[in-house]
Amino acid sequence: MKFLPNIILNFHAIHNIVWFESLLKTILRLYNPVSYEEVSNYYLEGKSLKHACHLTFDDGHISFYEKVFPLLQKYNVPVSIFVSPKIVTERSNFWFQEISDYDFKILNEIVDKYHRFENAEKIPVKAKLKHLKINEIWRIIEEYQRQTATPIKACVNMNLEQLKELQQSGLVHVGAHTMNHPILKNEDDQSVEYEISTSIQELSKLLNTSITSFAYPNGKQNFDFGQREIQILANNNIKLAFSTEERPFRVSDDHLAVPRSGFEGGSKVYVYAKLILIKQWGLLKKISRKKGEIAYREFPMQS
Repeated sequence: MKFLPNIILNFHAIHNIVWFESLLKTILRLYNPVSYEEVSNYYLEGKSLKHACHLTFDDGHISFYEKVFPLLQKYNVPVSIFVSPKIVTERSNFWFQEISDYDFKILNEIVDKYHRFENAEKIPVKAKLKHLKINEIWRIIEEYQRQTATPIKACVNMNLEQLKELQQSGLVHVGAHTMNHPILKNEDDQSVEYEISTSIQELSKLLNTSITSFAYPNGKQNFDFGQREIQILANNNIKLAFSTEERPFRVSDDHLAVPRSGFEGGSKVYVYAKLILIKQWGLLKKISRKKGEIAYREFPMQS
């Protein structure tokens, strides 16, 4: 369709492969799939793109290797994935993966024991955790594990051999995604330097290649990251860094805050509407007055 803009879509774990293949077919009917290199050339070398769509996947969940990658090969669709070298080598989980099946009532009680929030009863526990530094999040998780006799969960992410196979396929570009997936704005300067710079350097060593891209955890500019993080990425020679601002991408964007629109599921009608109306999606969300996580995270912590 001639009126469609250039877009970048973002995914995480894919559990319903039938849904994802249907979405992939819809994307291929509407858009021209492009690689990371083509998006990079658009921003940095002035190359033209029309009705382009680039797919990205954050975290490195095993579902990408087992379910998504075979479909990418089937339809010859290039994508980017963003991973932590620590998670890949230690075979561990990010904090939000570790708590995915926890009793949130108990977890919330532990959070409220240490931290006070205005209107605490209205705030989902994940939103509360995203107010905290990464070390504090893990301290709360460890207390939950002790209190409930919950063992550490088996790793749900890809291993290094699988990641290397993806990289060598020619379809998958690999970028960095911090070491521990903190909300970077919550962290002090030393922690942010470690999370960003070390993730880039260690991933480069693992894959024996330069790492030129990065995806911000959570990814809302001036809320989850800001100029401090952008400068560290520039110091590490990152060409493109990806946010989660939901709108089309355009040449005037800061190439270290490239917008992406997220997909976590939805009916065929929802998927088609979002792909067609991506320019207006932010406005439509405001009109609908649906309260998202950001609104809950704006409730302040009390000292």
